[in-house]
Amino acid sequence: MALAPVARRLLLAAIAALMAACRPLPEPESAGAKLYVDRCASCHRAYQPAAMKYEMWRMVVGRMQGVISRNGLPPLNEDELALLLDYLKRNSS
Repeated sequence: MALAPVARRLLLAAIAALMAACRPLPEPESAGAKLYVDRCASCHRAYQPAAMKYEMWRMVVGRMQGVISRNGLPPLNEDELALLLDYLKRNSS
């Protein structure tokens, strides 16, 4: 049985995401990458920055600020937020 076009695209996207997860993060020694791993990957895996466009990253990071606060952790301060978004912007798709 052949997959429908939408199912095929979703399957290919899932495979690509899994393959991307196996690659090391770009600029692993940069302050932005270290912050990303320290603050974001402490709760979930560190997604490849190229997995999303920068505009989507901005939305996700903004939403995660609220999640962090609701979990009783300090949200990113202005400097950390700027550093993280700069790293994601340089390395997003």
